[in-house]
Amino acid sequence: MPQQSTAPDPFDTLLTLEDTLYTTAYTHGTRDGAHAGRIEGRVFGLEKGFEKYSSMGVLHGRALVWNARVSSPTSPSNSSGFQELESERRSLPTLKPNGRLEKNIHILTHLTDPLTFSTENSEEAVADFDDRLKRAGAKAKIIEKTIGKTTSTALSPERKGDRKGMKLAGEGKKDENIEDFTGSRFLS
Repeated sequence: MPQQSTAPDPFDTLLTLEDTLYTTAYTHGTRDGAHAGRIEGRVFGLEKGFEKYSSMGVLHGRALVWNARVSSPTSPSNSSGFQELESERRSLPTLKPNGRLEKNIHILTHLTDPLTFSTENSEEAVADFDDRLKRAGAKAKIIEKTIGKTTSTALSPERKGDRKGMKLAGEGKKDENIEDFTGSRFLS
């Protein structure tokens, strides 16, 4: 009768090698992915936050310019140096007096004032900021329509003039897209 040995089988480690390597690689990958995900998420959050605050700053600057164009001219100062600076400075054309326009500019100025909104990273503060940004953008469009001028940012490259976002066939470079069949002889 053969004796059973209590020594471990030398092939056990080879037979479970794939499972062992898979498990350790999965564990390391999960840990490294979580770490990289936090870093990438932070960078993405900072980029999006900067874009939002930059947009709010642009709207606030436009509101201040419109407010300066609507407000009545100030009384001249007694200082001759101030008068010389005023004469050298370009003046903005004033806007026609309009109660609704003044009200919209006033609201836009208060919506975009940096001292009136929170910069905390909480759900409530972010939702409030996003709501203000959306409302401020709508007010800016209303003011632009009232004044009768649009800015270069209002028309995207696809929306030129009266086209309403339609891209006409034949515009742009040929071979721009693999699905660009405008010059195909098979479609004629």
